[in-house]
Amino acid sequence: MKTPSRKSMVSGTTPSLPPLYQKIFTHAKSAKVATNIYLTTNNPFRPLRPLREQSAFTLIELMAATTVLSVILLMMVGMQDQMSKAWSNSNRRTDATREARAAARMMAADLGGMIYRPNSTNNGGASGTDNFALILTNQGLPYLYSSNGLGPITIPNAQPNSAYLFALCNQASRGTNYADVGLVGYYIASSGRTNINGFVVTNYNLHRYYVPASNAVSNLTSWFANRTVNSLFSGVNPATDDILARNTCNLRITFFGKGVTNGLSYSNNTTTASYRGNKAQVEWTTYPEDVAQKIATADWAKSANIQKFGRSFEFRVDMRKN
Repeated sequence: MKTPSRKSMVSGTTPSLPPLYQKIFTHAKSAKVATNIYLTTNNPFRPLRPLREQSAFTLIELMAATTVLSVILLMMVGMQDQMSKAWSNSNRRTDATREARAAARMMAADLGGMIYRPNSTNNGGASGTDNFALILTNQGLPYLYSSNGLGPITIPNAQPNSAYLFALCNQASRGTNYADVGLVGYYIASSGRTNINGFVVTNYNLHRYYVPASNAVSNLTSWFANRTVNSLFSGVNPATDDILARNTCNLRITFFGKGVTNGLSYSNNTTTASYRGNKAQVEWTTYPEDVAQKIATADWAKSANIQKFGRSFEFRVDMRKN
């Protein structure tokens, strides 16, 4: 084999040997076409690409993608949790409003049919009083009122400074059938109940005391015999009385036309010439369920909490004259 001369090597010329990656193919017309085997796809001698040039994700890229995905998932979970809480709070507020409206309708129906009168010497027919007096001639029928919760009866766990009212009520039209007559009372006291999470909580609630006609007769008989309040309105107990509205406080009952003192009263007639009719205003405050669980029962009636968290309801009702 002849080696290249020193002159050609010194001058920088390359040897006349063909490169290994080229091959001479004979064309149909005997033309010589040089094909670069390195660029052909079926070249068995094609060198492998380095690992860093292959199409794949590195560990750092996978870790970065996982971190971004985790952050997005956490944000979505947080948004879903907030939406779920907002939906639950909205439902609780709707339920509280529905309960308060139902309580207002029931209280208006009861207070609008209160039966009370002082002792009288006539049978009630000539004086224009209600027909209920015909069977109770000359008997006084009182109602019990307290503007601050203090009075002749003791209500267990009653909220301090909240009003209460007990009376004989007739919700239907006056007539000879008195099956709808009952002893009714409204007050705020604390009682235990099971919340939506299954836990027993103790909150202040608006209670309705009710004695149906079958038992009201015996209470009236006891009243006419000994004239004691506890015999007329007996068995007042938040544990057994109905809850009319939950998470309530600050019950206020105001009579217009005549100042009514705490205790037993037999009249609500007006003494002002410019006033027409007898009216009573009832108002109370309710707390949302989530707020009620955070406020201590001793702080429910504070004005700051009522203004910030509470929602007040009020109505006026026309009451019967003597």
